[in-house]
Amino acid sequence: MEDIDGLLADLARWTADARTDDAARSRMRERWLRQQAEEDARFAGLALDLSEAGATAALRLTSGRTVHGRIATVAKDFCVLRHDGGTATLLAFAAIATVRPEPGYRAGQAASERGSPIDATLADVLAGLAGERPRIRVVTEGGGDALAGELRSVGADVATLRLDGERGGTVYVRLDAVLEVTLLG
Repeated sequence: MEDIDGLLADLARWTADARTDDAARSRMRERWLRQQAEEDARFAGLALDLSEAGATAALRLTSGRTVHGRIATVAKDFCVLRHDGGTATLLAFAAIATVRPEPGYRAGQAASERGSPIDATLADVLAGLAGERPRIRVVTEGGGDALAGELRSVGADVATLRLDGERGGTVYVRLDAVLEVTLLG
């Protein structure tokens, strides 16, 4: 009987040790997978995750400004930020320094490794909009003042903008320099 009790005690210890080892291996595997996901993360994947979650975020721009809104669309080199007032801003990824999801977003979630689902560039979208001649506000590299006016045309690497205001006139904007475009309606 003592042999059986000893054997049962040994089996109980062995089972407990095996469960402890399995739990430790499982935690290590989960930590490794989380680390792999973080190391493979892409900015477009993060933006896409936020968009799909419907989360609002504060985006700190390279200009030093912070804009708030919900990422509505993610494309190849830009995203569309929807603001509370219903306006939309096309933000080149190059214009975004940091993204801080608003409270309520699952903090600590690793950004996705996915790329953007839309293979259009900011230049492609502006070219598509030019036919409608929308009023836009454009911010370019260099931190200069925003330009507001009617988008007249888009060429291979330049956009033509008819400026608002008394001075009016036409300005040509190098597409690679465009960081933000807000549709004014």
